[in-house]
Amino acid sequence: MSTKARYYNNILEYYDSVTHERVAPFAPIVFEDDFLGATTIISDLTTSPWTAIDISVSGNTTPLIAADVANGILRLPLDSTSEAQRSGIFFGDQLPFVLNQGLVFEARVALSVLPTLVSEAVFGLASADNAVADTVAESIWFKADGNGIIVVENDDTSNTNDDVATGITLTAGLFAIFRIDATIITDVKFYINGANVAAGTTFDMSNVAALALQPYFAINKASGAGLGIVDVDYVRVWQTRS
Repeated sequence: MSTKARYYNNILEYYDSVTHERVAPFAPIVFEDDFLGATTIISDLTTSPWTAIDISVSGNTTPLIAADVANGILRLPLDSTSEAQRSGIFFGDQLPFVLNQGLVFEARVALSVLPTLVSEAVFGLASADNAVADTVAESIWFKADGNGIIVVENDDTSNTNDDVATGITLTAGLFAIFRIDATIITDVKFYINGANVAAGTTFDMSNVAALALQPYFAINKASGAGLGIVDVDYVRVWQTRS
């Protein structure tokens, strides 16, 4: 049996010892979306916390729940129309998650079409949205470019690390489990399929200990005919209660 349990940061976690998915963290605050339908949310089945990022002039960049896909999939597309485009979801700049409350983010993500040309995808935790991902004021996230190469970044307006190599390259269509562990805010950890990546870099986010954040998924291009598709199987975010 691959499901096991552990106490971590005073929270009971059930996890899959093969895939390293945290299948059930028993934290005071847990958000989860498995993208099984248009308004899938644990706390309120009549509304969704998500706001769509859907920016194009004539292309197709509308986030959608993919039809009849096993497990439920959120799909974020860019197409080959030569223009600036953005596709994504975030909490509409509602920022309920707090950095120094044992914050953990986990998502199972695939690049079903690798980003091309200047297209790039980011996913993780962020402060208020901005049209250019690199100018979001505060963030902790994974970033993927057209070769499927995954890098990690953090920015708390004082401590910044950009494009730190993970040694991981995604193959188109293959899912991986990405986790950001901010239980120690002076040394945030990134994991891919259970392995601590970019371990040689210290990701310090302590400039604002109670930094407010939101889950954030986006694929963007500033111009040109680049394309790409991000598929999100699930997202979980958990923390202690203040």
